[in-house]
Amino acid sequence: MKKLVYIFLAVSFSILACTDMPGKLEEPDGDGTSLNVSLHIPEYTEMQSRSVSYENAINDVWLFAFDAKGLFLARVHATDLVVEETGGIGTGSFKVKVPFGTKIIHFIANCDEIASYDDRAALQKDERELIPALYGNRMVFWGRGELANGSNVDVVLYRNQAKVTVENETTNFDVTGYALCNYTTVGTTAPFNPTETSSPFVILENTPTIPLVEGQKVDQTAENCDLSPKYMSENLNLFNNQCYVIVKGKLTGGTSEKYYKIQLLDGDKKPYPIVRNYHYRVVIKSFSEQANGSTSFDDAKEAEPSNNIYAEIFKDSPTISDNQKNTLTVGQLNLLFIQGGTLSVSAHYTKNDVAADGEINVSVIEDLNNILTNLSYDSSTGLISANVAKVVSGQNMATISVKAGVLSRIMTITSTSLYSFLPASTSPELYTERDQDVTLKFTIPSSIPKYLFPVKCVISTNNLYPVAPNKNMEILFEDGTYKYVYWAEEPGEKSLNFKTSNEDNDETITIENDYFHTANVKLQSRYFSNVSINGNNIVNYGPNSTAVFHFTIPDFPDFPSTYPLKVHISTRNLKTSDAGWTKVSDGYERVYTSAPQGEQTVQFLSNQPISSEQVVISAPGFRSATIYYDNQLAEGVWASGYVRVMDVYTVARFQVTTSNQSIVPNFTTSNTSTYTFMIQPGVKISDVVTFYIRSGRSQYSGSYTVKQLLQQVVLNLK
Repeated sequence: MKKLVYIFLAVSFSILACTDMPGKLEEPDGDGTSLNVSLHIPEYTEMQSRSVSYENAINDVWLFAFDAKGLFLARVHATDLVVEETGGIGTGSFKVKVPFGTKIIHFIANCDEIASYDDRAALQKDERELIPALYGNRMVFWGRGELANGSNVDVVLYRNQAKVTVENETTNFDVTGYALCNYTTVGTTAPFNPTETSSPFVILENTPTIPLVEGQKVDQTAENCDLSPKYMSENLNLFNNQCYVIVKGKLTGGTSEKYYKIQLLDGDKKPYPIVRNYHYRVVIKSFSEQANGSTSFDDAKEAEPSNNIYAEIFKDSPTISDNQKNTLTVGQLNLLFIQGGTLSVSAHYTKNDVAADGEINVSVIEDLNNILTNLSYDSSTGLISANVAKVVSGQNMATISVKAGVLSRIMTITSTSLYSFLPASTSPELYTERDQDVTLKFTIPSSIPKYLFPVKCVISTNNLYPVAPNKNMEILFEDGTYKYVYWAEEPGEKSLNFKTSNEDNDETITIENDYFHTANVKLQSRYFSNVSINGNNIVNYGPNSTAVFHFTIPDFPDFPSTYPLKVHISTRNLKTSDAGWTKVSDGYERVYTSAPQGEQTVQFLSNQPISSEQVVISAPGFRSATIYYDNQLAEGVWASGYVRVMDVYTVARFQVTTSNQSIVPNFTTSNTSTYTFMIQPGVKISDVVTFYIRSGRSQYSGSYTVKQLLQQVVLNLK
């Protein structure tokens, strides 16, 4: 029995006219009228729900225009393309012009080769020659529409790749990843079955369209062995050259992972031909603890298929059809409502390839909590509608039957309160240093419907960066904040690995999803607060100047410090005789036997005239705190030395101008090219002053800190 598999795409045309010459590489312009095209892409399968993802994203659209006889006229590029996705449904629009006489259009999206296509060589060639010849190794979207007197037209859009996922229904086995082997990466852009003479551009069940140049089969590697969906192009999947899945997993509660080989076989144990737009679901039903798995990915490739791991293979498609050319397409089979709302889903039925939406009937199968009211179907618009009641707590479900002739689909409606990521935390709960490992933990509840997976978790943080094994998460930068996108493939606790980007990382991390309460997770450190010297980090210039070190050991009731606690202050230029503080090689230490109350002080004195430096206070389990203190002149200090120009020349009796006379006044050099001036009180040794000498048309200058001037440097002006 032949089956047609469709993804529905609604395209509305108002006026279909353009007077441009055919065959141009650029789009037609001139007197034509732009077409505004609306796109609708239903779910890939019953289980799909990912935000504008690989399997739903349209990035670039080209149109091949043919006349009524199917002869090529021109290739035109869509502009103003907008694509969005909500709840697994892709929508969008674009603008385009087509040449006069266009009756048939092939829509092709995401195909790199089209941009350099040779239009003139294709001019007046038949669509059945040109379109089947297109092939590549990307996920491409294709559809064909026939225009009739400028009226609206519905176009069916196909993906050219199949999808493979692995689901686990066992209780004693954990799947940790899977990968494809011996699969095909090259496929045709459009399906083409010439035996269907009336409509050769169709997908027939178990009949893949193979490109004239068949690509070499390839294997994924152990690095690809994760829980993300896998994709492959069509292939015959012959018995002696089968593609297969390598599943990585371990016994529940165990630590030893092994690899298992599973073939894509139907109920009669025959290999499934791999057909585009189908979803091949590997569902693991049971696992024997005596299963003979392989210890490495490569060994599993050479092993016999695992017969102790029982899996069933299912094929899903977004439509139902029969061998009478009857097709029922429902835009979305699973819908989730958070605050209640209005259900609006497209449904279309063709009977012997003729639109027959009037034969669609919808009815409620089950609605125990009465969340649905006013269910109806409007055949003129092709929309199923209903009111969905808000749920205050928990979640309620209802199912709807959509029937037409002998075909039917079942829609599942879930109304729920917002889900929660809690419990959510960081580990360790308090960090202490830069580049420290931090694990972010949060929870995906088991009550989430399966069709919502994978769940998009947007993590906002300015002070953490991801590391292996999740270092390659998608990165966003919005409103000055880095956001990382993690896709949760299944419920349960999630642990993501990060590192701190600097010593002071205190912030609130958020985890967001439209269906969840936003989780706020504090990232904080145990630290010394109110750290300063003399309250302003200034110490007078000169030996034995007072330098009172202030700090507080804060109290974290939820995370109390461990005592006794050894506090270390690192300093080279300060000394103290305070009780309890012991001199060590790089500073002083004190052991606190219990938590001190309030602000702590240490009475230091400088041990040399210029004592400015960085002072570090640290303790086990605490974030180190570093401060820099400067020296300030309490009174004027005389400075003297030599003046030179260009390292060589002396400048006797020259006037020297200073950039800041509140630091150093202007002065005149002596007859031996020396200087003597007073550095004014109140300045800091980090202050900078620039000296200038003008000789004829030339000017020479040099900049020096007060610290350098106090060290009697040679002023070298250049």
